[in-house]
Amino acid sequence: MMSSSSYGKKTYGIRARSHRPLKQLSVAGIVLTIVSLCTIYGFCIGLNRTHNNDYYVIKQSSSAATGDYNAVKGSKSSNGPTIRSLDDLSPEELHPKASSHRYIVSPPPDDKPISLVTCETTVGLLHIVVHPSWAPLGAERFLQMVETKYFSSKVALMRCVKGFLCQFGIAGIPEYNKLYNGRKHSLQDDKNWLPEGPTHRTNELGVKRFSKGYLAYAGGGKNSRSNQFIVALKDNKRLGGGSPWEVPWGEVVGKESFTTLDKIYTGYGEKGPPQGRLSREGSSDSIQKEFPRLDYILGCTLVDSR
Repeated sequence: MMSSSSYGKKTYGIRARSHRPLKQLSVAGIVLTIVSLCTIYGFCIGLNRTHNNDYYVIKQSSSAATGDYNAVKGSKSSNGPTIRSLDDLSPEELHPKASSHRYIVSPPPDDKPISLVTCETTVGLLHIVVHPSWAPLGAERFLQMVETKYFSSKVALMRCVKGFLCQFGIAGIPEYNKLYNGRKHSLQDDKNWLPEGPTHRTNELGVKRFSKGYLAYAGGGKNSRSNQFIVALKDNKRLGGGSPWEVPWGEVVGKESFTTLDKIYTGYGEKGPPQGRLSREGSSDSIQKEFPRLDYILGCTLVDSR
């Protein structure tokens, strides 16, 4: 501590003459303090948003059908899903029409509400637009399965053939299959809107009948649709050509979805886990050990509907 002789009256005089500037400085100090606090608060909010985006949540739109839908947690990402509502889709994705590169014919017009469902898989997200006007019974059952969290049982993508299709639908929890076992639980066929027969496998522009990303049921005869589905991994000219269960009820949309389709493991092909065994065991540890590269659907959520 300095002695009083170090400053003397000069020190007092400086303090006295600085009385008015000190008031100004105090105001400036308050402003500076407020600015600093705002900066710190904004920085903290930014950190919080970054943290929250690490595991994003797809929320049900206010226009979505009512129900208790769990969030779908996708792969860890700072950006989240590329499609969060029907508003994120182009008019062509919402209401597709025949073109020079996709859709051999225009699908039925949408005179019923369409729905956006997002499914999390082990290789990424699949965004699916469900069109009840395409196949009313098939679309309704799929949406019911989504509502009841059927796909959260860890559904194996069991028969995935490169350049052809991927079949799935047997529940990872065997008890879930009981609601769909037997002919009494099978759906009647919806009317096929795709052109049928070998002369309509492609059109004059070379567009194939069953587009990549189309979703339909796997079946084994008339009125045989149950709880198994197919999704086309490539454009295909044979599917949907007269098998009534192969009428599309929806399709995947968005670049993110098609990237996911291309990532699904197809190495097992027709030699994946047998359907009977999956029905008995579900997605058991033994199946996962025997087929370690098998991919799965981990859950599906209704995101939007209008």
